[in-house]
Amino acid sequence: MQLSVTQKNLQHAAFADELQLVTLTNSHGLEVVLSNYGASIWSVKLYGQAQEPISLGLGYQDIKDWATNPYYFGITAGRVANRIGKAQFPLAGKTIQLVANEGNNQLHGGPKGLSHCTWQVETLKDNDSVAAIFSIISPDGDQGFPGNLAIKLEYRLNENNELTLSYQAVCDQTTPVCLTNHAYWNLASNKQQGILGHELSIQASHFLALDNEQIPTGELILVDDGAYDFKQPKLIATDIKQLTNGYDHYFVMDRNPDNKNSLQTIAVLKDPLSGRELEISTTEVGVQFYSGNFLDGSHIDDEGYSINQFHGLCLETHGYPNAVNIDHFPSVMLEANTQYQQITVHKFKNI
Repeated sequence: MQLSVTQKNLQHAAFADELQLVTLTNSHGLEVVLSNYGASIWSVKLYGQAQEPISLGLGYQDIKDWATNPYYFGITAGRVANRIGKAQFPLAGKTIQLVANEGNNQLHGGPKGLSHCTWQVETLKDNDSVAAIFSIISPDGDQGFPGNLAIKLEYRLNENNELTLSYQAVCDQTTPVCLTNHAYWNLASNKQQGILGHELSIQASHFLALDNEQIPTGELILVDDGAYDFKQPKLIATDIKQLTNGYDHYFVMDRNPDNKNSLQTIAVLKDPLSGRELEISTTEVGVQFYSGNFLDGSHIDDEGYSINQFHGLCLETHGYPNAVNIDHFPSVMLEANTQYQQITVHKFKNI
């Protein structure tokens, strides 16, 4: 395969606007398919000596499922990723009421958040990389958030098997911004093996305590050699049965204080059988590890199998969830006319 970027436009009744799919490939056989609906990752595949390509993540078989996307496969989550308690937050002496979409709370920016919007897209090709740049303007009041927010997201695939996501945003009013990608990873050759046999390390000594609605309480808990301790690589299956539903927790990165905003490795995922690895580095302060607890078998993946619990996992790099309501959490408020930036790199190894 050659380093290339291609674009295909589709009309489908499930989508109000034209669907644009962009395919990034490098010479090592790594292929990334992106969609302008939700600025999302539809697939990451490896074309090698095997007769069939190997999927490194999860996708839907039926294109109609991408329109509703109940599992948030591959989407850009925002304006604020993760959960906001009671779908509200204080700002300048007022209470900003948001649109709730998970009980009384807001999840991933609301029912019509960035994940369910059509973005503009342009493509680029350089000597050693290819890119797709998605852009959108989220209007004042969108899902309850103040201000007109302009966002750009670049996906860039290079010859080092690195997929880099670079986010930029600016707003004409002060507003919270906390963006991430919600891809589900499964590095196994046989996806039906799920991810419990994967090995994971997370550079975090603390995770956030949650209430019974999965909303952070404000307390940081030491991982303390227990079920949440991934400082040293371990199989996901090792301790998951100690938890009620599995992992859906935010891990606070052990950052080098001398390089506060630099790219640092936060997580490494490995499939021991194939040897494939995914190393994730980010400028963010933590990662949400979600083990696919609520995948319920009601949809079919792009290989024709039911998408069941623990079929894939998410490693979502973003700011602290519910930070808008907890003063001692690092702020996710973006001051008016200043720039938000976030970079996350996915490096595929031993592929």
